Amino acid sequence: MPVSSQQNVHRRDRRKLGKGQYPTSVSVPVAVTSTGTTNMTLTFGVPVVVDGVIGSTVATRTLVSQTVVSPTVVTQVWSGNVTGLAFTVPAAPPTVRSYQGGMVSGSAGVFP
Repeated sequence: MPVSSQQNVHRRDRRKLGKGQYPTSVSVPVAVTSTGTTNMTLTFGVPVVVDGVIGSTVATRTLVSQTVVSPTVVTQVWSGNVTGLAFTVPAAPPTVRSYQGGMVSGSAGVFP
């Protein structure tokens, strides 16, 4: 049997990213609503994992409690009525991530 003089062919793995390529991380949109009470509802565009208190702020109010209602909804209770007050949900808080590792895009505005 003759001996082959061919060398092994080394091919790169097609499942790996090329040089200078990075996996995409989709940002998670958040919608903030209130029904004119002390509650603020955060509704995320995709299911998220909440590891602690989300650093939201409402002008002149302090956070009383936070409840994770579902994988996409978090309710926060503030020290007083939030009607007409400015709110901020920070972008990329370390306590909220999507299941794939995406960060929250953040939101700001004024409650009606």
